Amino acid sequence: MNKLTEARDAYLRALELDRTNADLWYNLAIVNIEMKDPSEALKNFNHALELNPRHKLALFNSALLMQESGEPKFWPEANRRFLNYVEEEPGDANGYFNLGMLAMDANENTAAERWMRKAIGLQAGFRSALFNLALLYSQSKREIDALPVLDELLHHHPEHIKGLILKGDILMNHKKDTRGAKACFERILHMDPTNVQGKHNLCVVYFEERDLPRAERCLEETLALAPNEEYVRRHLSIVRGKMAAMSAAGQPLTSAGGATAPAEEEKPKRVKVEVVEGEEEGRGADAVGKGAGAEKNVRKSSAESLGGAGEDQSESLDSSQSNKRTKGKSTKEIKDIEEKRAAALKRLEEIERILSGD
Repeated sequence: MNKLTEARDAYLRALELDRTNADLWYNLAIVNIEMKDPSEALKNFNHALELNPRHKLALFNSALLMQESGEPKFWPEANRRFLNYVEEEPGDANGYFNLGMLAMDANENTAAERWMRKAIGLQAGFRSALFNLALLYSQSKREIDALPVLDELLHHHPEHIKGLILKGDILMNHKKDTRGAKACFERILHMDPTNVQGKHNLCVVYFEERDLPRAERCLEETLALAPNEEYVRRHLSIVRGKMAAMSAAGQPLTSAGGATAPAEEEKPKRVKVEVVEGEEEGRGADAVGKGAGAEKNVRKSSAESLGGAGEDQSESLDSSQSNKRTKGKSTKEIKDIEEKRAAALKRLEEIERILSGD
């Protein structure tokens, strides 16, 4: 925090000498973000845009900041700024992706689909765009349309656990493809044996296959992994009640034919839990699996004009999106005829030394 405070103070001193430099305001806003002061960051982004309305990075990052606020009142302006950004950078898939996320927030599904498709067209294998497009189809009751998108996602990112959970859920619930769903959940557990959603959904597959003893053991193991999950405890109770009733009636507890349970029976369900907003995922919509949410774009932050020191504080969920270290126009381009401009450069050099630890 000390280095960030020194950087902020150095930028403020530089701005005392040159308040007409949009890049200084932009870089100060980036420092504000890293200091967890979004309101001050937005004010300084706005200063940059007042001086240069087409400042690409200020457009992008200020729009992203407004989007991340979760305040619907900011969405129209965030949308306008992203639109301006893609006019300046029409080949950057991230701009279209964030337009798609804003449209999803506003329940504008047609627009969201269009923007996500545009992002995917520009960047093959765009993980977040593919997953969110599939999630959009699922939430819009177009689950079958989601499957080819999920296949493309898993082709590029075979270890994408949320994609596997969503695909398994669709295969089980809408395609009645128990074998395909089972393969998805087994693949998750091969990568992460402690994944509660994958484990629970595999237990549901065993129940659908009428292998009640195996479903019981599976749910017991899941409960050991997540002892506070009431839905797991409840589903274990359902399975045990069914086993007791079948034993009393002299019926076998397993079915060699793999017949599924009658539709009217009470049985465990796959879990869909509302996602909470936080970190790099979650758009306030139902998602498959507790904590599984819409993946979110990373900020184009951490200015190289700070001397290249310090890592971007955003933790990317999407390896397809580079954690770009960006800057506005170099302050070295400022004419140093006037004494105050030379002084501003000297201040920036001080910042570089501070952040590089020299």
